Amino acid sequence: MTFKTLLSAAALAALGLAAPAAALTITVEPGSNLAAFHYEVNEATRTINIWETFGPDTAGAIVLKFEDWKYNHASWTVNKYVTNLTGGEWGSFSHELLNANKAGSPDNDGLSFAQLGKPTVERESDLFSNVVADEDALRDYLLYNGGSVLSGETVWFTFGITARRSENVNPFYLRQSEFLDAVPEPATWAMLVAGFGFVGSALRRRRQSASAVTA
Repeated sequence: MTFKTLLSAAALAALGLAAPAAALTITVEPGSNLAAFHYEVNEATRTINIWETFGPDTAGAIVLKFEDWKYNHASWTVNKYVTNLTGGEWGSFSHELLNANKAGSPDNDGLSFAQLGKPTVERESDLFSNVVADEDALRDYLLYNGGSVLSGETVWFTFGITARRSENVNPFYLRQSEFLDAVPEPATWAMLVAGFGFVGSALRRRRQSASAVTA
């Protein structure tokens, strides 16, 4: 057998042993305690369908881990179907993208809710009528509100994700939470704390007055 033949055989063997391209996988981070989780990926249409069930023991913030994303493949559409079995009513629901360090999503990392994607993707829900986007230099955050999800109901969300780079966002994460309102800014927290202090003082004065009258 000639050297050329050996070289060709080695090349064919290498091709036969080459590992196939890794497929996108989505896993739930430890501690989330979802009651049920399932997903499907259609790479031909760049669509991801996710089904989740929040139970009584589900954590307040659920984190999904995305690995082996197909980078530079334009925008993907995400459809999420979330069933509320917590026993409580949801007044809003948030989604936030995090990079590999779980340190938010700055503008220069190529990861976003497809606000600059081609094509862009609608942000909608069947039970929430409004979407508030906080897409500043360090954050990609969507808050769905203007509605409610009763215990026993399933809510549908759709939005886009674009990941154009592999550096710092392989893997990346999607954090989600059910809220009554948006997370307050620091200044708002200060006002709330001051307000709680004022209310507490007023209640103490009322109790003292009532005790004096009784005595």
